[in-house]
Amino acid sequence: MIKLNKKHKAMLMSYARSCVAAGLAVYMTGNTDPSDIGKAAVAAILPVIMRWANPNDKAFGRGGGGGEASQVV
Repeated sequence: MIKLNKKHKAMLMSYARSCVAAGLAVYMTGNTDPSDIGKAAVAAILPVIMRWANPNDKAFGRGGGGGEASQVV
């Protein structure tokens, strides 16, 4: 069984919220094609990846809110 820490759980919950919102937005346009709703769910991971890639993001960032990564010019 995989053990997740609080940071990973928060990241997964953030992705889940983005996924539900994106899928619902596609559905509300009248498009009920499961493939299109699935594509929206996959695209919803982009904001989470952007936060993870940002070293200054204290919640999900790789750099833990600064440190060496923020000092690189």
